[in-house]
Amino acid sequence: MRLSSITIDADGSPSGYIAWYNHSTNASRIRALRPSVRNDRYGVQRMEMLAIYFALADNQRNIWRMAEDQSKKRVVVNLRSDSKTSIEQLQGISEVRDDLMRRIYAAIRSLLERMAYMIVFNHLDRTRNIAGLLLEQRRRKEEERRIAYWSEKGIYAFSPLLITPRSRAAFQPHNYSNALAKGRLHLDYGDAQVKSVRFFVSSSERHAVG
Repeated sequence: MRLSSITIDADGSPSGYIAWYNHSTNASRIRALRPSVRNDRYGVQRMEMLAIYFALADNQRNIWRMAEDQSKKRVVVNLRSDSKTSIEQLQGISEVRDDLMRRIYAAIRSLLERMAYMIVFNHLDRTRNIAGLLLEQRRRKEEERRIAYWSEKGIYAFSPLLITPRSRAAFQPHNYSNALAKGRLHLDYGDAQVKSVRFFVSSSERHAVG
């Protein structure tokens, strides 16, 4: 019996988004979930595992239809992730140590039991993960919209990567506090040099620096 392969990439972000991309149908989806707790030991792994779960759950119908259309072929679903730990856990090589991840793992296994197909989990490099590229593209678009929004209001977001040599002195501990209080610094934004622009700093950040 010949084999027919369905390849799906999955990726998750601690910011609360997961994505999958089906190479066989060119379909994709990004879901917004609850962001992981900052500095959580298993936060990133949970999101990666959730991405794999939804990649399977959302594609159940597509997989079933393709299997029906190719009844003379054995369908193999190749689910890929750049999280080596998650893949090894699903392959049974590594142990799942987190309680919440065990629940996600159990949900994935429950899905697999209802699928009459061969499901294989494979690791791939992050640069080849289309789902990860979709999340990165989304992050960049959000950043561009944020910058455009504040630019329209004549206010620029502060980024330490944009400090010019002339403003470096302002970032000494004592000068930085004064600069925060005034809310004005000399920064570079790409090719255009902007003098004495304003920026937003949260009250907590201002307190931490001052």
